[in-house]
Amino acid sequence: MTPESKWLRLVIGALVLWVSVGFAVEPKKPKPPAFSIDNEPAEILHNYPLGVITELEAFAFHGSPVRKVTLPSGQPGWLYKAGEKEGIPSVYVLEFSSDGIVIDVLHKDYRYKIGHTALQYQYLQHVEAELQTLGPGPGQ
Repeated sequence: MTPESKWLRLVIGALVLWVSVGFAVEPKKPKPPAFSIDNEPAEILHNYPLGVITELEAFAFHGSPVRKVTLPSGQPGWLYKAGEKEGIPSVYVLEFSSDGIVIDVLHKDYRYKIGHTALQYQYLQHVEAELQTLGPGPGQ
């Protein structure tokens, strides 16, 4: 074995080790809850990991949106529907930042007049104790 081939093997081995360690240390991202009639909208909004899910990961978790929309804020959004077969249509809209990260989830249930957002539910976890509630419920 020549010195050049030993050097080449050493470099390739070090490169393979470096790449495999890099993948092993990659942090796991939380999986967002599914948009379905079986999951309560309040739980979905409360537990959705905001600020970490990219468009590609959202597509992998939720599938193709029913429609892509532009929200009044000018941000892009993806619209999903749940519960149509049970006669209780619910609409979820993922709001993306300009760099493609989910920054909010909007929910509208056609049984009630108002909608709710993940930011509402998650903000209420961190307010002062005398202001803290269980969160706005549908129709409240």
